[in-house]
Amino acid sequence: MTPLDAPAPLPPLRRIGPGVAGLFSFAIFMTLPLLPFAGIFLALLAPLPLLHYASGGRPSVLAWGWVLVALLGAALLHPVPWLLAVACGYLLVAALPAFSVELRIRAGWSTGRWAAVVAGAALVGVSGFIVGLVGPTDPVGSLLGLLAEGAREAEELTRAFRPTGSGSEDTWAWALHSVAYLTPALVALYVTAAAFWVRPRLPLLGLGAAGENFDEYRSEEWLAVGFVVGGLGWALAGGAAKWLASNLFAVVLGLYFIDGLAIIHYYLGRRLGGNRWVRLGVALFALQLPVALGLSAVGLADNFFALRRGRATDGGEQA
Repeated sequence: MTPLDAPAPLPPLRRIGPGVAGLFSFAIFMTLPLLPFAGIFLALLAPLPLLHYASGGRPSVLAWGWVLVALLGAALLHPVPWLLAVACGYLLVAALPAFSVELRIRAGWSTGRWAAVVAGAALVGVSGFIVGLVGPTDPVGSLLGLLAEGAREAEELTRAFRPTGSGSEDTWAWALHSVAYLTPALVALYVTAAAFWVRPRLPLLGLGAAGENFDEYRSEEWLAVGFVVGGLGWALAGGAAKWLASNLFAVVLGLYFIDGLAIIHYYLGRRLGGNRWVRLGVALFALQLPVALGLSAVGLADNFFALRRGRATDGGEQA
């Protein structure tokens, strides 16, 4: 390729201050509670203004810290649960992924360790928030009540998705109970997804290389300890300990699921695996519950056996 054929470098992004970065980040995050479906995807963008600010060499806490202080101050003046929930949600979905990227750059973590830290911090944060919010009462029962109340308020919407016929009420009740029981794990995995979505975009923000390709991703080796502790707690413990262990177990399975996906992409080859339609098809197939559990088992086995062999590289996709 001649110099004339080489692609022009991307122009540097315009620098923004901590006030603008925090305000943009918070506005993007608020699409999550205000736009129930689209907000799930739009809120993944919330860490980007914080990381853009951090790319100038300044800590992102200057951008998200003032937002968090303002939310907590408002919660002290008007002690309503939804303000605390917004503060906790912003801290997890926007601030934690941005702060974790800064830590990863300084500490030189592998992607597997970084993902485990993000998921673990989110799990501890949301579990602590729930326990602190409901106090000595049963956290699952309290969450189930909130979910049922929200479902009644959106009755027309839930009726469109609720199955009809005999047994539909039991199915709906089981689904609500499962979501309530696994709320900490679901939130932690969502925060991990936000961090993974941000990671390949770091070079565009001026934060250096994103790291290894996705097909080279390997889980943190100490994750096996969480697998054992969570599995034993889920099987043998009771009460709140069983709830916490079950959510830990679900998060660990989710992280091993990512490892299993990476192995699929490894054998697809980087050229084929980098095709967005192929990735979409693999994701839809992998999200089927039996397949997802199988991929988690493969990801666990990847820590003990060499499952990636004999494939030529041909350019790739970042995780």
